[in-house]
Amino acid sequence: MPLVISVAQRKGGVGKTTLAVLLAAELDRRTGVVGLVDADSQASACHWAEPGNLSFPVYQLDPETRPVAEWAKLMRQIPHQIIVVDSAPNDRVLGAVLAVANIVLMPCTPSGLDIEATARTLDIVREVRATRRTALRAMIVPNRVDQRTLEGQQLIEELDTLDEEIGPMIGSRSAYVRAVALGQSVADFAGGTPADLEIKMLADLVMSWCGIAPRQRVTI
Repeated sequence: MPLVISVAQRKGGVGKTTLAVLLAAELDRRTGVVGLVDADSQASACHWAEPGNLSFPVYQLDPETRPVAEWAKLMRQIPHQIIVVDSAPNDRVLGAVLAVANIVLMPCTPSGLDIEATARTLDIVREVRATRRTALRAMIVPNRVDQRTLEGQQLIEELDTLDEEIGPMIGSRSAYVRAVALGQSVADFAGGTPADLEIKMLADLVMSWCGIAPRQRVTI
């Protein structure tokens, strides 16, 4: 069975696609066994991949266009040992991507609305956990954070109240915007920069959670 990492949130505009694509790129750079599933009808990850510059394939597989059980079966047929899923911000897709996930990453910006949406997403995560035999680990990822602002400085304190693991902080950086425009990963054109190092820190944590070593076969 593949290891499935779902990037999910009930709210749009929090940076799910950016986080999913850049994490997939970094994990593939280290392991060479990654595929990304675009589960959003907007197909933003597919558009990112169109120039052909990414090292891993992107599959468009929308849970809204077929029964969830059929979608989950198709997910299991994707020939990669690590699958990163870019989710859409609605409950049907969220339920589907959580059902197949080993890990869920929830990006959250320094916005009261996003913090509230993260709390609601966690409610669904905990409901799914209660019905599963296998573990579902969850991580809140502070995203698009400008630490020069009061909101950015207070975000971690706010997220601590949600009682879930908090990942490394991802800054509000032009390199992430440029990566989309170029159809590349940050490491491709800005290796060693703060943006690249932030994504590497996130990948480090995900790999440590799963016990994955570089170029190691993944077993779940």
